[in-house]
Amino acid sequence: MTEAALQSHTLGDHIRRTIILAWPVMLARLGLVGFATADVIVLGRAGAEELADYTLGLAIYDSMLAALAGLTMGVGVLTARVTGAGDDLAAGTIWRRGVIYGAAVGCAAALLLQLAEPLYGLLGQTPERAESAGNVTRLVALALPFVAIYFSTTTFLEALHRPLVGMWAVAAANITNLGLNIVLVFGLGPVPAMGAEGAALATVINSGLLALTLWAYTRHRLPGRERYGIGQTAPAPSPGEQRRIGYGAGLSYSFEAGAFVMMTLFVGWLGTLALASHAVLFQFLATTFMLAFGIAAATQVRVGNAWGRGDPRGMALAGWTGLGLATLSSLAFALLYVTLPEGMLRLFTDDPTVLAAAAPVMVWMSLALVFDGNQTVMSHACRGRGDTWVPTALHMMSYWVVMVPAGWWLAIRSEGGLMGIYQGILVASVVSFTAMALRFHRLTRRV
Repeated sequence: MTEAALQSHTLGDHIRRTIILAWPVMLARLGLVGFATADVIVLGRAGAEELADYTLGLAIYDSMLAALAGLTMGVGVLTARVTGAGDDLAAGTIWRRGVIYGAAVGCAAALLLQLAEPLYGLLGQTPERAESAGNVTRLVALALPFVAIYFSTTTFLEALHRPLVGMWAVAAANITNLGLNIVLVFGLGPVPAMGAEGAALATVINSGLLALTLWAYTRHRLPGRERYGIGQTAPAPSPGEQRRIGYGAGLSYSFEAGAFVMMTLFVGWLGTLALASHAVLFQFLATTFMLAFGIAAATQVRVGNAWGRGDPRGMALAGWTGLGLATLSSLAFALLYVTLPEGMLRLFTDDPTVLAAAAPVMVWMSLALVFDGNQTVMSHACRGRGDTWVPTALHMMSYWVVMVPAGWWLAIRSEGGLMGIYQGILVASVVSFTAMALRFHRLTRRV
């Protein structure tokens, strides 16, 4: 074995390579969450009712967004595999399929969410809340086709070890999103104040700009376009395999996101104050999760590259290195949230009732985010190895068999309120992380 190959097996090299790939992916994913973060910051100044409508209105949308992220995952997994095996020309075909497929599924999802208002009513929300939240959902759903194109393209670029493009594109989109939020939520000149619906419209506009910018760059400006077969038709892994990877990941993400929708519906049963508090608390969970998600995406690419070149030890080191980095980053933020709960909450709201309700829950949210981040790293490591359906089954078990019943029992049945919701999230995240870690260990041992 050459000296370069031996070096690629060292822990230090895996840490360095994972960080190099992960940090721009982290910032890009944080930027995507930044759309919702800006919405919450602006709506937090518009009042608890607008914040509650937005929180419930985005619950089902977020589950569809997560499903699209999973359905398009085959782009990144197969691109990492074929380039790891030296077949760069196949990459362009994989990307083109992903963009077309993702856009089609995104359009179908957007049409489905036009039925949001009666669905909220069936799920126990008041008629007034179902109507106002349903209006938000119907509008923000129009962003889904653009989000699918974004996912397909950014995961493709990340698999080519070019994550900076997506990072800078998302950073620019966040600037325009914040400006549009201020104008559309509060109104300016001839533009009327739209409240929560204004925040949804800002998301649609910025998602479209983001997706089209990244598509145009990849199609016309990406260095080495000929090498990667952009605009060409080349032999590639079958479309069926690409979709199967997406089916497994999409179903897995849907199980997880759908369970979180149920938790939000439980919060809706607790009233407006609980919904507003949950909106703020969940921003910390989602933002920190995206740091781990960036490491997870890098880990998936690194595991996929090692799999493509037939390197079992490299696969194991890539997976466990990603887990260690995610644990350290999540713990650092968890300690910050626990140490300065009210100060951190004031970043999103100055409502004293929301602050008083949310502050005691920060410790449970902080514990949950550590294990939630770790489970996604292990899930991505398994998928980078080509494991499709077992992680899906584990997610279903963790979130629907464990989290939803636990959340209902602790929050509703035992009257634990919002604190019970986050205790249920913690229990499910611990179960999911343990199961995924054991699965990845078994996969690498089998190789």
